[in-house]
Amino acid sequence: MHRFILGTSRRQLLAAGAGSAVALVAGSVPQARAALTPATPAGDDLGFLAFGAVAEGVLAAFYDAALAVAGAWTPAERKVLAQAHASHRANVARLNAALGPDNAITPGDFAHKVPVGSRAGALKVGRELETLVGGTYLGGLAASSDYGTRLLLGRLLGMTSAHGAILTRWAGKTAGGLPAPVDLDAAGLKLDTYLKEPTS
Repeated sequence: MHRFILGTSRRQLLAAGAGSAVALVAGSVPQARAALTPATPAGDDLGFLAFGAVAEGVLAAFYDAALAVAGAWTPAERKVLAQAHASHRANVARLNAALGPDNAITPGDFAHKVPVGSRAGALKVGRELETLVGGTYLGGLAASSDYGTRLLLGRLLGMTSAHGAILTRWAGKTAGGLPAPVDLDAAGLKLDTYLKEPTS
C-alpha cells in the first residue's frame, strides 16, 4: 500500500485531491437566495423604519449642504459626497416602500436644511449624524420582531457605517470601538438639533 502511494504520480494525487475539494466545496456552499426577505413591520418596528425615513432625508440634506461649501473638497471627494447623497435619498424610498402607503413619510417631514459652513464643520456634523442614525438602526436590530425589518436595518447600518468611516478618515480621526445602540425617542430629539427651517 505504501509503495503504491509513493509510486503514484504527484500530479495525479494533486488532481484527485483538487477534484474532491471542489466537489466538497460545491456541495457545502449554500445557494444564494433569489430575493431578500421583504420587511413586514408591525408594532415598534414601524417606529424604527419611520425614524429611518426621516433620518435618511436629513442625511441627504446634510450631504447637499456639504457639497455647497465652496472650495472644501477635491473632485474625488465631491464624487464620494454626491454618491452618499444619492444613497441616502434612495434609502428614503426603500424605507417608505417598507412602511407602506399608510405609514410612509412625506418629503415635508424632513424639508429642512442642515447648516454647515466649512470642511471641518461638515465633517463633524456628518460623523455625528451617521453615528446617531447607525446607532438607532443598531437598536432597531435588537428590538425588531420581523426578520425582514431586521435585514433592512442591518443593510442600512452597513451603509451608514461605511459613510461614517470615510468622513472619519477625512477628518484625520481614528475609528472608535464597537457602536452602541441609541434609544429611538432620544434619537428623534437629537436629530432635531441638527435642523433648521429653510426660511429661518
